[in-house]
Amino acid sequence: MPDTMRAALDDGNGIVSVHQNPMPERFPGSALIAIKQVGICGSDLHMNNERSQPQTLPSGHEPTGEVVEVPPGEVRIQPGDRVAIETIGSGKACEACYFCRTGQYRHCIDKAEESGGAFADYMTRTPLGLHKLADNMSWQDGALVEPLAVSVHAVRWGGMKGGDTVAVVGSATIGLAAIAAARSLGARKIVASARYPQQKEMAERCGADLVVGSEPGELEDAAQSITDGLGADVTVETVGGNSMAPLETACGATRSQGTVIVVGGFRGTLPYAFLPPMLSELTFKLSSCYGIVDGKHDYDVAVNMLASKDTGFNDIVTHTVSLDEIEKGFDLAYDKTSGSVKVHVTV
Repeated sequence: MPDTMRAALDDGNGIVSVHQNPMPERFPGSALIAIKQVGICGSDLHMNNERSQPQTLPSGHEPTGEVVEVPPGEVRIQPGDRVAIETIGSGKACEACYFCRTGQYRHCIDKAEESGGAFADYMTRTPLGLHKLADNMSWQDGALVEPLAVSVHAVRWGGMKGGDTVAVVGSATIGLAAIAAARSLGARKIVASARYPQQKEMAERCGADLVVGSEPGELEDAAQSITDGLGADVTVETVGGNSMAPLETACGATRSQGTVIVVGGFRGTLPYAFLPPMLSELTFKLSSCYGIVDGKHDYDVAVNMLASKDTGFNDIVTHTVSLDEIEKGFDLAYDKTSGSVKVHVTV
């Protein structure tokens, strides 16, 4: 193996460029994976805006790749396997603590030290975090497993039932994944908001029955209109940000005694008026990443959905750039007037 590899690093000023970096650390029990494709997440964009120091390890948490080496005695995964890589929870999990024993690897209390993300030629994670792709899945499909698993977890952890009417706040990647997941898992009707025309088109392709704009009141009115004035049984909030407006929209779209699932990352300390949702007896479920729900890992559910080729989510990648062009990829992902929905990096 080489001593160095290509890795895309932020310079602390929001500029991402490719450098020669040491190969990732082989922490105990880890496998080595050659990265093939990786998505640029909205959180990558936020972190680049917030970072004040140059990176020494690459980020990138939506990868797929080919297993190169496995730890001694490993039988679950072998070199040559094509895998989606769970980089955050099970890929670093100790497999022994309370949360690991209950399948909630995201909350592991003894995770391995970070060895670097997927904006690079190689990365290391434990075999537990490597999920085999179906034979009919492309590398593009493999790099969509992670964001789809986020929303698969949200609707399963949030308790959506077959026959529910679902509202989705926002139709960026996680919103589109929520639409696809809700449709696949039995939602009766789905209404969503979208800010850009390309997002509206993709939301319809992923299974939304009605897609409206993102102006105040639009989603709330749409949820009322498709439920004869009742409101959605379940609303998935996927926007987050520096304002509580998306959460207010989610609450307004949800029927009394319904459920609001919060997936969007709200930043900072934000005031919120809890009296209206209290009077409506809403249930809030906060959802982060993925794990095992009802005996099955969210990644495996997502793999099966993408292998079926009928969710629409397989088609959300609008732009693909090489690792050496990653700065262009970040620019495209930032600028939705470019027509971008999802930007992928090939390695």
